[in-house]
Amino acid sequence: MPDPSAVAVFADLHEEGRELDALVGELTVPDWARPTPAPGWSLAHQIAHLHWTDRAALLALTDATAFAGLVEEAVKAPDTFVDAGAEEGAALAPAELLARWRAGRAALDEAIAEASPGAKFPWYGPPMKAASMASARLMETWAHGQDVADALGVRRVPTDRLRHVARIGVRARDYAYAVRRLAAPAEQFRIELTAPGLLVERYRKNRNLHRLVRRQLQMGIRDRSWNLPSAPAKP
Repeated sequence: MPDPSAVAVFADLHEEGRELDALVGELTVPDWARPTPAPGWSLAHQIAHLHWTDRAALLALTDATAFAGLVEEAVKAPDTFVDAGAEEGAALAPAELLARWRAGRAALDEAIAEASPGAKFPWYGPPMKAASMASARLMETWAHGQDVADALGVRRVPTDRLRHVARIGVRARDYAYAVRRLAAPAEQFRIELTAPGLLVERYRKNRNLHRLVRRQLQMGIRDRSWNLPSAPAKP
C-alpha cells in the first residue's frame, strides 16, 4: 500500500507545477524576456532552469549512469553549470521551451510515482527517496514560481503545499551547516507554523521536537507575497 504522505507530496508537486503553468502558459513571446528578481534571469531562464532540474531528477530516478555524467559536468564547472543550463533553455523559442517543460514535468510525475518507496536515488547532495525528491522539486517550483509571479505583478495565494517546503528546510538544517563546514547547534529547537485547514503534526528527528501547527497561514518562512524581503530564487 502506498505511503499516504508520499502520495500527498506527489499530488502537491503536480499541482504546484500546474499553478505555475497557468501563469506562463498564455504569455506572449516578448513576455518571456521580462526580467525577474534573480539578476540576469528572465522568465524564460526561470522556466528553463526548472526544466533542466526536472530532467536531472528524472535521470536520477531512472538512469543513474546518465545522472552521474551530469554530476561530472557540475564538478568541472561548479560556478557556472546552473546558469549554463538556464541559458541553453532560455535560448529556445518560448513555445518549444514551454512544451519541453510540460513534457518533462509529466515524465517526472510518472517516474516519481513508480519509484520504489524505500530506494534512495542519487542527487547533487545526499541521496534521497522519491518522496524527498518530490518535496525538493516542489520547493524549487514554488521558489522560482515566486520570481515569475513577481515579474508579472501577480500576488499568489499561499497554500498548504508550503508545508513540504518547511519540512525539507527543517530536515536539511544540519546538512546546510555541514556543507559550509560549520557545526550545527546542539540545542534542541522547535519549528511552529500555521497554515490553512490542517491538523497539528508532531515528529522527532535527531532528538529535536518539531511542531507544525497548520490552520491559518502565519508561516515562519516568508517570501515577497507576504510583503517581507527575501532573496531571489536563483541558486
